Amino acid sequence: MNEWTMWIGIILLVVTLIDFIWTTLWIEGGAGPITNQLSNGIWRLMKKISRGNSKMLSLAGPLILVLTIIVWVSLFWTGWTFVFASHYGALFNTDNGLPADFMDHIYFTGYIFFTLGNGEIIPNGDNWKVMTIIATGTGMFSITFAVTYLLSVLSAVTQKRAFAQSVSGIGKSGTDIVKSAWNGQNLHNLDLLLNSFSTELSKLTAQHKAYPILHHYHSISPQTEGVVAVAALDEAITLIYASIPVKYWPNTLLLKENRSAIDDYLKTLQGTHIPTADEPPVPDPEILGKKGIPILNKDKYEQAFKEETERRKQLFGLVKENASKWPND
Repeated sequence: MNEWTMWIGIILLVVTLIDFIWTTLWIEGGAGPITNQLSNGIWRLMKKISRGNSKMLSLAGPLILVLTIIVWVSLFWTGWTFVFASHYGALFNTDNGLPADFMDHIYFTGYIFFTLGNGEIIPNGDNWKVMTIIATGTGMFSITFAVTYLLSVLSAVTQKRAFAQSVSGIGKSGTDIVKSAWNGQNLHNLDLLLNSFSTELSKLTAQHKAYPILHHYHSISPQTEGVVAVAALDEAITLIYASIPVKYWPNTLLLKENRSAIDDYLKTLQGTHIPTADEPPVPDPEILGKKGIPILNKDKYEQAFKEETERRKQLFGLVKENASKWPND
């Protein structure tokens, strides 16, 4: 028996299984080490190649998802091939009655991993029969959960874009959202919408924690880009807090709930290597004043925005990393 070959196979299987379970089943864990490095590497490469081309960059998410599954399958396949190849005579070729060669090991491992049944290559001895059963079980387990993971990610991408469309349907920037919500007397038109947004954003945050790959799904249109929608919504809340008297606000609990949901969303950036950026441009409250919306004096407004500097830098960093534009007026 070649012990080095056996240990290489075992290490590959263990490392791949850890990364696979970490990524697909550990909701709070995010992406496993291999998946995380692969995702960030492909994203950086696609950003460099695309040179700001949104259509090309939109391929990054699907490419990362497909390559992640291919890497898992390849590592499992390679690991089991080394395990079976570690012992001469572990497999026999029934066509010629000779011990299997290395290509036969690759072939045998492939068809049992993909649960295609036995072919002309068969295990020799009870121990290798048991190993064959375990390898087949690994294939069934990994392929089933890989498909489930793929479908879950695609569902989360759809929900992220639906949330973005809901926000952008009101306004493309924070100022637009506030202007659209003004009914001539107050901002209570936002109450129902804020209630819906907080629910959708909490769900989106949970999905980003479970599937960090969502950060790499870029949308061609800004109206369906989740990070732009989050930035616009946060900017609208900051505008309300900073520039409008309290008596005209929408429901304060809903404002607080949405701000808390955005805070949780920003926490999902941990481990994704997304840096903060310079502070984005501060919107002009006079635009609201021209709409007939009562605004506070400039000193209070500027001070309130200074208190939100760190949050706005994080959001700007996320928007820039996504190769999107900040939702300006």
